[in-house]
Amino acid sequence: MRSVVRGAAAAAVLALAVGAWTYDARAAAPAAGSGQVDIGGTPVPGASTDPGDPTSLDAGLWRLDLGAEGQPLRLTYDRRIQGSTVHIGAIGAPAGSAGDGLQLAATDAANPDDPEGDDCGSDSATTDSSASTAVVGVQVVVGEEVDQPDSTCTSAGTIAITLGRYSSSNDEDLPVALKIVEEAPTSDQGEPPPDDDALDFEVPRPADSSVTTAGAASFADAPLVDPRDGAVTIDTTVTEGTELLWRVPVSWSDQLVARVDLPALDSDEATELGSPSSYTRLAIVQPTRDLYAQTGDDGSYGYYGSTERSRLVVAGYPLRYLNRYSSDEAPVLPGDEWVSIAVAAAPADRSAVDVPVELTIAVTPTDAEPPTYQAAVLAQGGGAGPAGYSADKPYLVGDGEFSAVASGNPLPPVADDEPGWWTGRHLSGLGLGVISLGCCAAGAGWLTRRRRA
Repeated sequence: MRSVVRGAAAAAVLALAVGAWTYDARAAAPAAGSGQVDIGGTPVPGASTDPGDPTSLDAGLWRLDLGAEGQPLRLTYDRRIQGSTVHIGAIGAPAGSAGDGLQLAATDAANPDDPEGDDCGSDSATTDSSASTAVVGVQVVVGEEVDQPDSTCTSAGTIAITLGRYSSSNDEDLPVALKIVEEAPTSDQGEPPPDDDALDFEVPRPADSSVTTAGAASFADAPLVDPRDGAVTIDTTVTEGTELLWRVPVSWSDQLVARVDLPALDSDEATELGSPSSYTRLAIVQPTRDLYAQTGDDGSYGYYGSTERSRLVVAGYPLRYLNRYSSDEAPVLPGDEWVSIAVAAAPADRSAVDVPVELTIAVTPTDAEPPTYQAAVLAQGGGAGPAGYSADKPYLVGDGEFSAVASGNPLPPVADDEPGWWTGRHLSGLGLGVISLGCCAAGAGWLTRRRRA
């Protein structure tokens, strides 16, 4: 097995330890105008495609690339907590107009004679055919199962992960952010959903006053929207061929609903814009980076460019622990979620236009009782549990770092009054700078020695 990636700050520096002081932290992000979202994550260079020699990862947010040749990546995660649940999610940012897909599978890798192990869950998804560069996500939850409480997936010390492309003819590399979160065992799973748990929500009315908070084509830079005191309405634009994100904190029992209103055009404006109209998609990204877009009477997509208004509405179920046991009841973990608006690229015979959107976001608390977590945990295999664990911080989200929520890339921590500059990519840039300065010093010494000679 390949070396375990430990210490994301060190991994980021060592992985990219070639370059110049002028390294730009945005260099790893998609080029402007490419239509791709910057998914973030600490780079994992040279991830294995050999199931007999997988790359081992810690909890965290990791950046990987799937090549056009179609070989899936072979990875493993070693459980740290006995009886825990391991959440594995992946999100891809496709390039080009060919569309793409992701496939994720987890198995019990404890048996050395059977490296593939027992099936612990799988998921697959393809891009929206009308918005080919919009992000696509998948998720697997490895832990106790209602109908199989003694499953080996619950007790497996090592979980094997296979990450690949699904039904893809795209000849571009697919950048993927892989999120691994280990969740401690509960002492009480909280209130179960009702027997007839149909998706039920109230479509939020646009707020009396709106703000002009522009979204970002980056998970790390997405602006924070907190609608706990009432729905928030944002008047903004999304250029054709791009996708923008807004970040929304969601706690246990909360229900998130997002609404987009697209204005009507008069007949002359519609004729000038031409056909096809601008296809617009609305979706929500979970803390684990999987997508959901559950709807009621409204759809999750619509069109700008007609003489009729279009309304899009997506929602999630109230956040309960037991959502994870249903295939369609998202979300499953507390933390930041991202509201995504993606607009299809303009036709080749005209320039891209800015699509005006009115985005309304609401978070409604419900009376669903949240879960509680064990006051103390054991390490996998027995013995004292990991340092830093507490019942109010039950999620292992990084190398030795526990959190009250499951979202984000915590490496390394920053002071409360400082901006989150010290990300893996910035540390990589700093590492490159230090190395480059060292090279300059070595070169200067060599020149000095030559002159003396």
